Amino acid sequence: GDNSIKIYFKYTVFVQAQNNYIGNRDHNCEDTTIPTSQADSGHYLFKLINKLILTPRKIQECFHLKLDDEGSFQCTVTGLMFEVTDKVHISYSILSWCKHDTFLQGSWKVCGPLFDIKCNNPALLKSILFPHSLCLTGHSSDLQFKIFHVKDKKNEIEHSVDFSPTHVKWNVSSLSPVGPVYQNSTEDVQHHGVVLIYKVVDCHPGLLFRVYMAVNNDSVIKDIIKAEKHSKKKSVKIDKPTPCLKKLTLGKTYRLLSESQADIIPGEIEFIDMGSLKIKSYYEVYLEHPVDFDLSLIQIDSSEKIWTSKLRECDWTNINCNDNRKGRDVNKNKKRKSSSDDYEEMGISKRSRKNADGTLCKKNILTEKQLMQLAQKMDKNWPVFAISCLDLQSQDIDQIKKEDEIVTIQIFNMLKKWKNLELDNATPSNLLFKLRNANISPEVAAILEDFDQNTEDNNTPCT
Repeated sequence: GDNSIKIYFKYTVFVQAQNNYIGNRDHNCEDTTIPTSQADSGHYLFKLINKLILTPRKIQECFHLKLDDEGSFQCTVTGLMFEVTDKVHISYSILSWCKHDTFLQGSWKVCGPLFDIKCNNPALLKSILFPHSLCLTGHSSDLQFKIFHVKDKKNEIEHSVDFSPTHVKWNVSSLSPVGPVYQNSTEDVQHHGVVLIYKVVDCHPGLLFRVYMAVNNDSVIKDIIKAEKHSKKKSVKIDKPTPCLKKLTLGKTYRLLSESQADIIPGEIEFIDMGSLKIKSYYEVYLEHPVDFDLSLIQIDSSEKIWTSKLRECDWTNINCNDNRKGRDVNKNKKRKSSSDDYEEMGISKRSRKNADGTLCKKNILTEKQLMQLAQKMDKNWPVFAISCLDLQSQDIDQIKKEDEIVTIQIFNMLKKWKNLELDNATPSNLLFKLRNANISPEVAAILEDFDQNTEDNNTPCT
């Protein structure tokens, strides 16, 4: 009956929380002890077990959690934990340390992601627990955790109130870019590490991979993803188990080995904190013939195997098939056209238009980033023009309001709904024309006109 369902749900949440806090640690971290100078770790551990695990909504690069009651909550994507005293909406994004790491004072070093955190009512956000990458087994007694905080465009180091083998706790003073840092007298600090593999996509019959050895820090991982995305040589990520079997030690040198006849350059890389480096170091692995092969990461001093994986031909052939299938799907969708009488009234044909020189004109479809910019400037009476000008239905409005209470997010979802209906006609000029009777602000009109004039591809204006 209903009672059994409720009991099972509560039990499941308890087990999930316990596994996230304890079960995911390496067995080498089990003997970790918290210094007596810190708050009672037993009480802290008990509070963490009673948290609720939630998956956030993601809009572009920003995560959103809508918490309906007081309590402790953990994000399944970032590992962030929040302690709140009432119903709140929290949004947060992962930032790069590249612009901030150089401002760290003294011997403070980065040990976790940098976040930009916002809340609709900051007074209700009691504390935040930041994930850190350090392995605390055998750490020295002088290990200290603090919080790097960008406040009023100034960088400050604030006190933390507690730490555990996985998180650093901070009582919220104000919201802005924040992230955990540490200080230690010894140099041989160990981090939980990851290995990321990217395959270069080209017409060459051989295989070329880029293999990154990095700290398990979302800011660093995001930098690597961004670097691959903007690389001159297109690449795709190979999905393999990424966590290292053993910890990575700062200052130690590591070598990537393969049993196959693979060329690996460079021969070895020193493990350093790459958070502040814009260009991340990596191993380049080349095989002349496409064959299955093993990769292993070895610490040179101890010859200890830190990470290993087997790459099979199906790992990259499936990627090529998926890319081709996506291409066919995109082409299929491009054939679909929305019928818009208003668009015809503007003298714009449904067929592909051409420039004066006869070349095809690429349509300037509004991006989600542009829609968010518009949503931040639009009026709270958006349901009126959504129905009267953008042809949305009342049930659409009810559903959008039900999904989120933040007006800006509601407007964004409304514009996104309109974009999905319009398909190829979801352009700035079409939206501006449809809103001609909506009494929109001059600022919104100017933004749309600017979007229309500055296409992402810098195309020649259509005539």
